[in-house]
Amino acid sequence: MKRTRSRAGAAAPGAAQAMAGQLELSIARAALTVSQLVRMARAALEANLGQYWVAGEVSNVHLAGSGHCYFTLKDAHCAIRVVMFQAAYRRVRFRLEQGMEVLVSGRVSLYEARGDLQFYAEELAPRGAGALQIAFEQLKLRLAGEGLFDAARKRELPYLPRVVGVVTARSGAGLRDILRILFDRFPNLQVIVRPALVQGAAAAGEIAAAIDDLNADGRAETIIVGRGGGSLEDLWAFNEESVARAIFRSRIPIVSAVGHEIDFTIADFVADRRAPTPTAAAQMVVPEKAALRRQIDEARTRLRQAATAGIERYRNEIGHLRARIRDPRMTIRQTRQRADDLAAALDAAIAGRLMAARARLAELRAGMRSPAPLVRERRLNANRMAERFARSIAAALETARVRLGGAARRLDDVSPLRVLERGYAVVRHAATGRPLTTAEAVEIGDELDVLLYRGRLRARTIAREN
Repeated sequence: MKRTRSRAGAAAPGAAQAMAGQLELSIARAALTVSQLVRMARAALEANLGQYWVAGEVSNVHLAGSGHCYFTLKDAHCAIRVVMFQAAYRRVRFRLEQGMEVLVSGRVSLYEARGDLQFYAEELAPRGAGALQIAFEQLKLRLAGEGLFDAARKRELPYLPRVVGVVTARSGAGLRDILRILFDRFPNLQVIVRPALVQGAAAAGEIAAAIDDLNADGRAETIIVGRGGGSLEDLWAFNEESVARAIFRSRIPIVSAVGHEIDFTIADFVADRRAPTPTAAAQMVVPEKAALRRQIDEARTRLRQAATAGIERYRNEIGHLRARIRDPRMTIRQTRQRADDLAAALDAAIAGRLMAARARLAELRAGMRSPAPLVRERRLNANRMAERFARSIAAALETARVRLGGAARRLDDVSPLRVLERGYAVVRHAATGRPLTTAEAVEIGDELDVLLYRGRLRARTIAREN
């Protein structure tokens, strides 16, 4: 009995070990791998949770090189990772930013590689303002920061273009309105229409290409880009960045005419001019031919009246000047006559003195009791003195005549009419009437009144040398 108990006691530990091994083998056969567990959890989530809209705040936004967008969606208590693959993210009109409140549609699942709970987004919309409005504001802010809206770079439209380019839909009402106004206002205008889609996914690319084509063609002097009215979605092609940059790089001035007066697009801010409607754009680009003719006629009438009044005023002024300026020839003739009178008086004085001298000589001769030789000598001396005196008087008279003639010639030379006859002119300031003697008294652009020997001129100062 002892042996039996001894053998039973010895066999008990072995049986326990065998039972433990069998249990371990059974558990090992029933255990799941990590991958199996994650797949089961993923399948359970996908089977029991359908597609939902989830609201939350965006953080940790990351756009991968593959085009997939990764971010975290959170509220005050929880957060979940979100992935939006490229095909879905390309449909989002706005740029996802940190702190933005959004609505995300998709399904929850597990990312097997990390075992992370993850939300796979299919649609994305902002909370509050619409996606298009947010995209509009984001692009507007970015392009303004780059200087695309700066007023300093905008160009003036040509006053009367010979060729106008138009970018719009071929069959749209906007094109009919533009052409009707252009040809009504200026029938001989040349118009180049470059048709393009103005609505839909391909519209922005066609509009940008049309603007580039008209620039490459080079004939248009102004380009009208636009379409008729519509919703924000209808007008969205004119809010695309590609259209904005095509307008910005255009060498030809562009008028944006999109929608109605209350509609504003990115194209309006970049264009050189914004018209509230296509009709207004056509009126802005080309003046009315009939109105131009009226303006020309009115200008011609005003010019003729001004010329007539100016000529009459100048005639009156010339008359006043003629009355004030004395004829120097009369003065010269009077001076010459005075010289002749002086010469005659001088001759008479000389003759009188000669006669007095001879009378005195006769008296002396009669009273003298000198011998004849002395008388002859005195007579000879007297005659010599008289001859010398006569020669001296004649020389003095000739000198006086020469000086008088020179003075008369100089007086004739300095006569205003003689100076004008030699090519000189009297220059007066047209506004004040003052004679001008220095260049400093005249400013660039002043009008001058030039009096010539015959006639007068009106001139304008274009340069000055002091």
